[in-house]
Amino acid sequence: MSGTLFDKIWDLHVVEHVEDGVDMLSIDRIFLHDLCGTFATQMLRDNGYRVLRPETVVSSPDHTVASRIDRTGEESPESRSILPRFRRGCEEFGLTLFDIGDPRQGIIHIIGPEQGWSLPGMTLLCGDSHTCTHGALGCLAMGVGANEVYHALATSRLKVKRPKTMRVRIEGTRGADVGPMDIILSIIAAQGVSRGTGYAVEYCGSVVENMTMDERFTLCNLTIEMGAEYALIAPDQVTFDYIRGRENAPKGEQFEAFRQHALSLCTDKDAVFDDELSVDITGLDRQITWGVNPGQALSIGAAVPAPEEDADEKRRADFEKAYRYMGYGPGFLLKGMPIGQVFIGACSNGRLSHLQTAAEIVRGRRVAPGVQALVVPGSEEIRRRAEEQGLDKVFTDAGFTWGAPGCSLCVVANGERLAPGVHCVSTTNRNFMNRQGTGACTHLASPITAALAAINGCIV
Repeated sequence: MSGTLFDKIWDLHVVEHVEDGVDMLSIDRIFLHDLCGTFATQMLRDNGYRVLRPETVVSSPDHTVASRIDRTGEESPESRSILPRFRRGCEEFGLTLFDIGDPRQGIIHIIGPEQGWSLPGMTLLCGDSHTCTHGALGCLAMGVGANEVYHALATSRLKVKRPKTMRVRIEGTRGADVGPMDIILSIIAAQGVSRGTGYAVEYCGSVVENMTMDERFTLCNLTIEMGAEYALIAPDQVTFDYIRGRENAPKGEQFEAFRQHALSLCTDKDAVFDDELSVDITGLDRQITWGVNPGQALSIGAAVPAPEEDADEKRRADFEKAYRYMGYGPGFLLKGMPIGQVFIGACSNGRLSHLQTAAEIVRGRRVAPGVQALVVPGSEEIRRRAEEQGLDKVFTDAGFTWGAPGCSLCVVANGERLAPGVHCVSTTNRNFMNRQGTGACTHLASPITAALAAINGCIV
């Protein structure tokens, strides 16, 4: 019987059918960051359990670590509270930990693929909603709560409700300055933040096929912002070229066997999805968010919209909330609006190619007066390679601050926050109210748009 990539991976991992629509799945890999890892290991300790398969667990602090190059882990109340407990849990249960100062440390959704821990055909989970990022490799990646992480650590299994499947086909001619961030923001804006709720989304089409792995990671990363918990892209030559030679990936004859297995999981031509969506990106401009969720995005140069005449009360309320928080209303033009902060990094856009793209724009130029600009590599490996290429000097010569790997200004769980009223052009994945600090206003955008905003002092 033909099936989708998602269905094939799911079915291979079913240990038990619990009830209609709910299965017990075997979990191949568990990723822990400092927040979910601290709470999940505390649950193990409180309930007297051990980790069943510690060799399948990979841990690294990313949420609460400071962005300072000379950080010690003592910079904020958050890190002073969380990091010692996180380290204790990893040591007590025999878990692999890439701590501050380790050359493999970084944002968990970046180091998993980077080190070959995330592979096509796997089931993997992490206590973080952007775990769907790993699905760019053709694996079933689940973002769950700390309680589910605890259960998976103790049993290597998890009871999960099976979602429906959706195929999103992306075609058309892509503009030279249009990146995956622009593409996914435009899709969310057109479809809404709940369009994918209850679905596993598989991306395909000529635009996706021609994307690099870094671009595919960005596309999958923001899928949760459309409501879908899973994002997948079928493994192809781009995938295997990325995986080959990575530290924990299969080697030699095993790699070829692994490649054949991964290809066998790809969606069959006659497979049926529960829903289909086709997108043509021909003529798409760079995108930026104007409001307080990723669906409130528009083309740079377009005016802030008003709700449609037939919009329901909830949608009208969402627009009004955004107007009040952001400080402008329908008809306002973001183009030319002064900004106070730029942030380039996060699991959405903190990879080497993202930094290279931004560096080419700022090279030989200066950050505008009154603007604070921060760039944070997504991992120590990316930081090392960027510094070998002199990207750190390009940024610092331009007036940027060069940071150490972590989530940084994406979620401000490390004590670093923006002041109320500051407008920040950010390559992160969420622009919720108070996300980057109480009263701070976030505009999600690509590395190109963020770099241009930094040197111009406004959205351009």
